[in-house]
Amino acid sequence: MQHPPTTSAGIEPIPAAPGASNNHLTYWDTATGPQGPQYDSKDPGGLWSVGGSTTVSLAGNPITLSDEEPVTWQSSFARHMRSNIDPHYTDILLVLCGFVSGLVDGLSFNAWGSFASMQTGNTVFIALGASGQPAYPAYLWAKSLIALTVFIVGNIIFIRVSRLLGARRRSTLVLSFAVQTAALLAAALLVQLGVVDQKPEDPRAPIQWMQVLPISLLSFQAAGQITASRVLGFDELPTVVLTTLLCDLLVDPNLGVAVKENSRRNRRIGGFLALFLGAMTAGGLSKLTEMSSSLWFAMAIKLVITSCWFVWKGERSRKVEGIGSV
Repeated sequence: MQHPPTTSAGIEPIPAAPGASNNHLTYWDTATGPQGPQYDSKDPGGLWSVGGSTTVSLAGNPITLSDEEPVTWQSSFARHMRSNIDPHYTDILLVLCGFVSGLVDGLSFNAWGSFASMQTGNTVFIALGASGQPAYPAYLWAKSLIALTVFIVGNIIFIRVSRLLGARRRSTLVLSFAVQTAALLAAALLVQLGVVDQKPEDPRAPIQWMQVLPISLLSFQAAGQITASRVLGFDELPTVVLTTLLCDLLVDPNLGVAVKENSRRNRRIGGFLALFLGAMTAGGLSKLTEMSSSLWFAMAIKLVITSCWFVWKGERSRKVEGIGSV
């Protein structure tokens, strides 16, 4: 008696009705399949790693594929966008996001006296405002409060949408970074068109409330960055904060081992340097050109990252006898 061929891990044939052929497959997203997470290593693969990945808490949904669907470029593209991306080497893109945070915060603090990404500083400003400090600039606490509130709301939105659409799904990451790019574009246009003054704020002048528009946009896109770092499993690359990153780096018992033997340490160092260089670049650009140049530069980097998700390698294909690769 012949036994049916065994399918690859992660693909389960749907039981066929009596008398009907079974040619319909259900492909489960990585985090939700009945076999458990496909990537169960504690360390995601990346530029300085030998491989592996991690479980993602923002789960996706099952994808149904059928060999009865006609093969057209539309169906192929739709299947491509529904697939999960391979998280290996995506830490490179997160390091670039850290550089964007440095650009954005360097500009925001230098020009408007408030942070867009680093909410620790904004929290301190809010707390000082409760006691009427500092005296100048006036209402600094209000801008910081708005930035912090938008950041929290942004996190909620990005997390909920990621869970709804499938966290590692290609289309979800494209949508997330497209929204972040659009937020940077809108902020750059507000400054470029003069809606927000190009000159840095005078600490003793009355507050310009229009500044809260670009600050809010920059805080919102920062929330998308840190959500992406969690989705991709690189918790050591939050992209928007350095305090815990530096602490985790220094308490690492394997801090001094060879480069190839400690990928987490390498990513933390890369994230720190990227954010530092981003802030330094923002300061340099402010001396050479207009304020909006940093925003345009940050938007261009986010646009490149968004484009990368379209062509990024998907999770490895699985083949089933008689069906082909799915």
